[in-house]
Amino acid sequence: MMGYTGTVMPVDSERPYLVPVYTAERGVIEGPSIRLEVGETVIGRDEGTGILAFPADGLVSRRHARLSLKAEPWRLSVEDLSSKNGTFVNGRKKETAHLVDGDFIRFGESFFVVRWRDRAEDPASDIVGRAPSVRRMRIELDRLNPHVQRVLLFVAPGAVPETVARAIHRRINPEGTLVKIQASDVSMQTLNQALAGTSTLLMTDIEQLPASQAAQLIKADGLAPVIATTSADVDALVYSGSADGPLVALFDDHRIRIPRLAERREDLLGLFFSALGDDLPPPTTDLIETLLLYSWEGGMMELMEVAAELRVRGSGLDALVTELVSPRLRGGFSTAARADDPLTAVEIRRPIPSKPDLEGLMTIHDDDIDAVAEALGRSRMQVSAWVQSYALGDESE
Repeated sequence: MMGYTGTVMPVDSERPYLVPVYTAERGVIEGPSIRLEVGETVIGRDEGTGILAFPADGLVSRRHARLSLKAEPWRLSVEDLSSKNGTFVNGRKKETAHLVDGDFIRFGESFFVVRWRDRAEDPASDIVGRAPSVRRMRIELDRLNPHVQRVLLFVAPGAVPETVARAIHRRINPEGTLVKIQASDVSMQTLNQALAGTSTLLMTDIEQLPASQAAQLIKADGLAPVIATTSADVDALVYSGSADGPLVALFDDHRIRIPRLAERREDLLGLFFSALGDDLPPPTTDLIETLLLYSWEGGMMELMEVAAELRVRGSGLDALVTELVSPRLRGGFSTAARADDPLTAVEIRRPIPSKPDLEGLMTIHDDDIDAVAEALGRSRMQVSAWVQSYALGDESE
């Protein structure tokens, strides 16, 4: 069986598309992809035949860049046409560049992801997303039906499995309920009762299941469908002769992988700004580019943390700037104000965080006052005072 990898080569039926993800005028774009035709397509502010026009983008030149597409095999390249503000590929200014699946390009304040696809869009689904990895996951989900009893859900680091697990449950047990248990904590009695019932059993971290319970699950032929999640390399467990091999082999026919956030470039901004919420100043072009460039190794949990911190730190400003989160996205976050720090003036203007924002940060950081203070760039004493005034908990925690 093919292992879980993040890179899949385009197949013969796929061809290049431009997936719009952001423009300064419209913000985050989740609309249809643009099919590129063989030959040359000019990018620019002009509107006319053969030109992909951006009349509202003041940073795009009249004739900004040219895309060249050749077939058999598909080859796509971009050439800057001596534009005033340049053409950027994966964050780097380029005169010419060959483009591959997953690259993102920027013209002025407009961002696109390059994708090889077999068609522009998928039909509506309960699992949203335009990335090829999400489309492949939808295909696997749609193969499920009420005759399926066992599904293994591979959860990449930082992924949140609940949404996909509920989608699986709707397909294999539409009349039942979904019951979640942690494999490492389940007792034999609880497991036997769950397997004898008619609810779908969502068992998280199945590789932590004790040997006796694992044997029970292997032998069980009750009514209850089982969705098991794991972050382990299941193929390695099977082929290495591991004690967990027979357990994961139960799910050999139905394995579904939740893609890493880094594989979902065209979906990332929609997910991020959904987590960020409304009533905030607009992001700068540099911040948009930074978010698209970042690797997001921590997955959705990291995205939600960054969004929460940006919401608090950016409240009351004229724009959401990269400097508010760039120390964190470089792997460290030291935000103590200094006399020579250009953000000191921003700190003075920034209002006190609201109770919901502070409560959200406390939840994200497990009520660690020091971690919240570091995220906000404020002193521990100041954060403790806010926690006490909002009655959020014991400030000594």
